[in-house]
Amino acid sequence: MIHTSLENLTLTDADLAACKPLAGEGGHVLRALCPFHGSDHQRSLRVQLSSGRFVCFACGAWGYLAKARERWQEERQRQAAFQRSAARPQPAPWPRPPAAAAKPPALRLPAPREPAPALPDLAQHLAAFQTALPGSRGEAYLEQRGIPLALAQELGVGYAAPGTWPHLARDWRGGRVVFPHTDPDGRLVNLYGRAVGTAEQVPKAKRHDHLPGEKGYCNAAALQAGAAPLWVCEGAFDALALLAAGVPRVVAIFGVQGWHWAWAREVRELVFALDADAAGQQQWRTLARQAALRGKRVAALPAAAYGGYKDVNEAWMAGVLHIGAWPAATAAGAEGLAVPEDLREAWQERAAMMEWDGGLARPEVERAAWR
Repeated sequence: MIHTSLENLTLTDADLAACKPLAGEGGHVLRALCPFHGSDHQRSLRVQLSSGRFVCFACGAWGYLAKARERWQEERQRQAAFQRSAARPQPAPWPRPPAAAAKPPALRLPAPREPAPALPDLAQHLAAFQTALPGSRGEAYLEQRGIPLALAQELGVGYAAPGTWPHLARDWRGGRVVFPHTDPDGRLVNLYGRAVGTAEQVPKAKRHDHLPGEKGYCNAAALQAGAAPLWVCEGAFDALALLAAGVPRVVAIFGVQGWHWAWAREVRELVFALDADAAGQQQWRTLARQAALRGKRVAALPAAAYGGYKDVNEAWMAGVLHIGAWPAATAAGAEGLAVPEDLREAWQERAAMMEWDGGLARPEVERAAWR
């Protein structure tokens, strides 16, 4: 079939099955061959199962699964029926007999305030932003920061043009590059937008905005992505820079206070790559100590690896980022990485933490803590 337009297409279950889909990102996304431009080598079609939306990174085709459209149609019909029911005139009440005696007027309570309107569905917003990214100011901004478009799309990055960011009070005239907040299961919980422009062009108060509500991580699916060391950084652009540099397993935590140890229960090796300033170095030491007490192997990217720059992305843009040999990241003395002496804890304290919070059996705890 020849498609004259590659926008707002529909894909049936049978069509999708013929495209040899594979699950990814914790099972919440499918990657498949694209039926619209005849791809038979690269799975360039990405299907978001929660919303039913798909997009091809190669030809730009986008649309929705047929089942998703059916769900939306049923929901619209249900809402329409509810509105018709609410609009029907109600029968007049029967007249009451006159009161035997006058009663004092009833106390009038103030009318309840209307609830604040809820934000529209985050998945729909994100899908629109992802479609708008190619060819936008957002793509140009990613290029300026050394991030390939294809890599950004792999992480679900989008672009909110001026006037489209849901948090209207924080809208920016250059638009925002949008990153999804997710949890380890791949559930979308929030959106983060970075104003497009340099530090001189964008006031500090306008640069970063997270929509109201809970926060997750950038690329939280990495928490469940195998046994390789998990690299932890503060910002979404730092995560993209590390991925571009060849590190396979990276998560950004949107501020060190957002770290959840419960999410990292199965992670055994951590490499911290927080900002190179004094605050960032203190923050990673705090997290590293907590990780060591939980029986996890810990290393950190030293300030020298940033080449004098503040964070990973700035060093990447300048071409001076040095991450060493990442497969050996957690080995003491590994190139460019170090485990500081002040992380060595008392045997009893480590054993108690590993047993209580690490979920390990006591014999295994004693052996691991002693080592």
